[in-house]
Amino acid sequence: MDTSKINNSKIFTEVLSAGIAKYNNPTAVSFNKSGPNPFGRVLTEELRGIKALDTQRQNIKMFTPDKNVIKPLGWTKKSNYHETHIPNNTPEKLPKSSVLQQYRLYKEDQLLSNPGGDNFFLNKTSGVIDNDYDHSKFSKRVGKDLADAGGNLLNVVKDMGLGAKIRYVDNNGKIKEGRKVGFVKTLGNFFKNLVSGLTLGAYTPEGEVKPSGGAGRTKHLFKKIFRDAIVGDIAMGVPRSMVYIGEDIMLAGLNSIEVIPDATIGNFKAGRKATTTVFDNTQVVVDFITDVVPGGEASGRARSFRLAKGLKGLPIINNITTDEKEANKELNWKYVRNTNFRKVIETVTSLIPVSI
Repeated sequence: MDTSKINNSKIFTEVLSAGIAKYNNPTAVSFNKSGPNPFGRVLTEELRGIKALDTQRQNIKMFTPDKNVIKPLGWTKKSNYHETHIPNNTPEKLPKSSVLQQYRLYKEDQLLSNPGGDNFFLNKTSGVIDNDYDHSKFSKRVGKDLADAGGNLLNVVKDMGLGAKIRYVDNNGKIKEGRKVGFVKTLGNFFKNLVSGLTLGAYTPEGEVKPSGGAGRTKHLFKKIFRDAIVGDIAMGVPRSMVYIGEDIMLAGLNSIEVIPDATIGNFKAGRKATTTVFDNTQVVVDFITDVVPGGEASGRARSFRLAKGLKGLPIINNITTDEKEANKELNWKYVRNTNFRKVIETVTSLIPVSI
């Protein structure tokens, strides 16, 4: 349609003339008379075409008629309320570059690795993290502490064997189930790697690719015997399983001690909040210490090396240059989110002499 050919003056004149004629018509409907409003259908159709604004309003301006003063129809009085427009979208979370956000991720990973977090339920198939758990009831509050203490004592036995189950967050943000490598499992892996190396790959542990060719078999021999069996299983695996057992015992004691404040000041909201904050953070600290001691998981990550990466694969540098999303392909990083915060605190502590 060519709007440039429309005669606006003519249209305006015709509409004005029709309006005057309607006004002079004695049968015209008055707003002061009762009866059906001829404009109702038109107004309704027009209102149907109005789309809702893509904004939400808080403290919207209120318009109320003034009852004490007679004013023309449609007059309203604006109340002086503050108005704020909020875009219709979800507030963004703290960016991953935020130190506070990275600490929260670190704390969450640590509390998922052992029973003890007040809002963490590692035995559940769903709702592992329940921030709405009712701690106001004495039986639930103290019962949770005792259950966590029992869970950690049970993990002592499991870590002596095949290894205790843990929870972790994958790259998609979903909570998955994993398992530590216990003492018996470590010894089993040692003999599997030893046999695989001595047989030049004729036997390979489940999930591994058999080597081919003379050079490949020779390389497999040294890799399985020296790197995997001697270094990986004996030098690193056995001490790590012992660290797991010691950690389980310490956390079981911590959970048992938590019963005291939960049974006393826990009867008050402020007391419950203080108890959760103190003991959850204490568990994170205990977990951190057991991670960074020689033989711990963090110590293994910081001192790991990969010759295939060249200079970037050297100890310390390898951990720093290992990307968070790629890290879960290797066992050392599989169950943690290797954020910059984690890299820094684990690398710095790994440089501290053991004697200190």
